[in-house]
Amino acid sequence: MSKPIVRTITGAKVTLTVELSNLGSWGPDCMLDQVYRQAREAAVGRLNHAFKEDARRIRILGPVIVEAITTDIEKRA
Repeated sequence: MSKPIVRTITGAKVTLTVELSNLGSWGPDCMLDQVYRQAREAAVGRLNHAFKEDARRIRILGPVIVEAITTDIEKRA
């Protein structure tokens, strides 16, 4: 008895971790909650723009992690 021949179509799904930087600059009077909120919005906007042709096929999985990086711009006595 011979085995049946089955034709198949194969697809794939890939999960990536992506890091985005240079999402904006905030002054010394800006509150950190504003930095986190705006950086997250900028990152999502950049991804949407980059994948605008496939927007319905892309989704954010897991938490969005925002790291605020502060730099001293002057030394106070």
